[in-house]
Amino acid sequence: MNRWGSAVVGFAGLTLPHDLLDGMRIEDVYTPAERLRSGAGRSLQHWAGRLAAKRAVLRLLGVPPTAEHLAQVEVLPQPTAACARTAACNDGHPPFVRLSPALAARTDQRIRLSLSHTSGRALAVAVASAGLPEDA
Repeated sequence: MNRWGSAVVGFAGLTLPHDLLDGMRIEDVYTPAERLRSGAGRSLQHWAGRLAAKRAVLRLLGVPPTAEHLAQVEVLPQPTAACARTAACNDGHPPFVRLSPALAARTDQRIRLSLSHTSGRALAVAVASAGLPEDA
């Protein structure tokens, strides 16, 4: 396993989420919760950011970014105590990674994400780190 992984997904000139996926199906790459969070009026940059995050996590774990592996990485907002903890919350929250059991077995560390967007690209950096007090 690497200590960090990064990925960039370009979305300039694209119009639909499936345009980001090089022939893979949306249902095979994004979990139902991710599709809910990225849909409903969200822009293509949300889909691209989530895809970049998934690819960065897989690079960190040393796993190829196939549809099967991408689907095993779920990237959703981390609700805060003030949030109602619903999928429809529109407040900004830091990204949180949930791995399938098979991928989780590849690391004993917490994976943290940083996402950034420009007008045509989404960048994600995934870092493996020990737990912090706020993780409890």
